[in-house]
Amino acid sequence: MCVLHRFDPDRFSADRMEQLPQYAFEPFGFAGKRKCFGYRFALAEVSVLLAKLLRSGLKFRLAPGQTVTAKYDMVGKPAEEVWIAKE
Repeated sequence: MCVLHRFDPDRFSADRMEQLPQYAFEPFGFAGKRKCFGYRFALAEVSVLLAKLLRSGLKFRLAPGQTVTAKYDMVGKPAEEVWIAKE
């Protein structure tokens, strides 16, 4: 039997996780058979929410004194939390 098909609960221990490649365990990844089946609904839901907020006349700005720097990984994202305020 292949080593990967055998039950080994220690496979995901802290010591052994450091030895695995960064994306070795992606239970709900971006593609393939384990891709989250609700991702399209989530994208549609976020799009509708954002459209409703913008259409209602809300204006957004960054919190006072905050600067946003990008962090590049598999997906680009802010390096730190982004706080927004209503104008």
